[in-house]
Amino acid sequence: MNKYQSIPWWVILLCLLTLVFGVGGHEPWTPDEPREAGIAMTMSRGGDWLIPELGGKPFVEKPPLYYWASSLMMRTLGTITDPATAARTLSALAAALTLLLVWAVTRSYWGQFSAGAVLLLLSTTYGFVRAGHWIIIDPVLMALVSGAVLLFFIGVDREKSGLLLAGYLAAGLAFLTKGFVAWMLIGPPWILIIALNSRKIIRRRALHLIGLVLLLGPPLIWMILFYRQAGQNLWHEWFIDNQIGRFTGASAHLGHIKGPFYYLWMAPLILLPWTPVLIDWIVRRGWRAAPGADKSARNLLLISALWGLGGLFLLSLSGTKREVYLYPLIPAFAIITAAGVTSLSRWCRITLLVISIIFLLPLPVFTFLALDWNGSKVTLALTFNIPLALAAGVGILSFLRLKERPFIRTAALAALFYIAASLTALPILEKVWSYKPMTLALTAAIPEGARDRVCLWGNDETTQGVFSYYSGITLPMVREPSRVTAILKNEDPDFDLIVIPRLNEFEDKNPDAPEWKTVARAKKGRRRVFYLIGSGE
Repeated sequence: MNKYQSIPWWVILLCLLTLVFGVGGHEPWTPDEPREAGIAMTMSRGGDWLIPELGGKPFVEKPPLYYWASSLMMRTLGTITDPATAARTLSALAAALTLLLVWAVTRSYWGQFSAGAVLLLLSTTYGFVRAGHWIIIDPVLMALVSGAVLLFFIGVDREKSGLLLAGYLAAGLAFLTKGFVAWMLIGPPWILIIALNSRKIIRRRALHLIGLVLLLGPPLIWMILFYRQAGQNLWHEWFIDNQIGRFTGASAHLGHIKGPFYYLWMAPLILLPWTPVLIDWIVRRGWRAAPGADKSARNLLLISALWGLGGLFLLSLSGTKREVYLYPLIPAFAIITAAGVTSLSRWCRITLLVISIIFLLPLPVFTFLALDWNGSKVTLALTFNIPLALAAGVGILSFLRLKERPFIRTAALAALFYIAASLTALPILEKVWSYKPMTLALTAAIPEGARDRVCLWGNDETTQGVFSYYSGITLPMVREPSRVTAILKNEDPDFDLIVIPRLNEFEDKNPDAPEWKTVARAKKGRRRVFYLIGSGE
């Protein structure tokens, strides 16, 4: 094989190591991690398995599959390591499964080099790396959507019954992870697969009927059980407010309302450093030819393009938008980008050279400079970091030896950058972003026997999550000024103490509140202070 059509084993190893570094060693960080970890922790301690709970109340934004898996990880792996690492390992495993699946399918249709290119692209894409190191639902959704699309495609195309049924089941489980939005992302590529293979599907319609049972069975069973136990009000909150309202924008009170062009700048960001290669592929109309020679190879490219670009269009129609909603589309973009890495234009090669230099420069710098946090600011100190020195040496070697192979060079340096960042930045961010010291300090100040008489002012799911995660304390939310006044006058039947995450806002919205006593205060990060207050009498 021509050396320019092979990928060095050590570059592949570097890219695979990005799945491991940074998964452990830090507590849940905002946004999202404290809430998701707190919900899973409550379930792992014996909470309702059908209806997830946060702050003592049902949390029905999404179906419960992710929380089942995360709580299981906490109860098993969490006994060996800390619960946050156990929950984050679930995301890492989902990322690894996605990577394996995309690599295997691409290799089957496009050959070894293109499969290796997909592996390098996907494992070093910013959004994919972040997804695999974050306690959130979307990495699991990414794995299930990838399985639904790719297994359904290969099952239909090559008439593999087991893979076909696995694709149907993955689609059903994807619904149990995030609801109808999962089917919205799976729908466009499935429609194209059906259109391209209609005769095969008709010939095996009995098998597809079984597949429909696997697709619809798990969601229907959960929805029936959920409705019977939760009742009409919670069903309305889940189905109308979260499933329909978030898409139409009618549930603006739930937040994350963005304009129609939000993803036009967000998508290029999460696809870095490979956005230039994808743009180059689009400009050169790369969809006209796939790496493979046969019709099925071209169909894989077309289906991946519809998966990525069609999903991006549908998500842009939704009223609520977030970066994480794009994660299930990243594997599709990796596949179509891999189709263009063998014929990069001049401008793209120059852009990748600049990106490679940006990735390389921090490695020798932080070999000799150590970052630290003294409680108010980040400080620098002279040092010599042996792991970073090794990374810098490998980076310089990669930059020089792979100069004729800009795509592979960029992948190697990107992987080294992510690994180095996990060694240098994560310990500092842990000191700044961790809620653990604050939570334990306020918990220690709660009088004996009063843990169930503490509430939270405002609308702060993160604070609810960290108290549930670290202390096992349920903090119901209180918003009404009259209720706040009653608590601070010792006249409330349920609560004696209030946790306040934003003091200035609390004072502005409760101008008639009586004088209170500050039982404890604790600092989180550089400036944010949390208060535990009670009656001043």
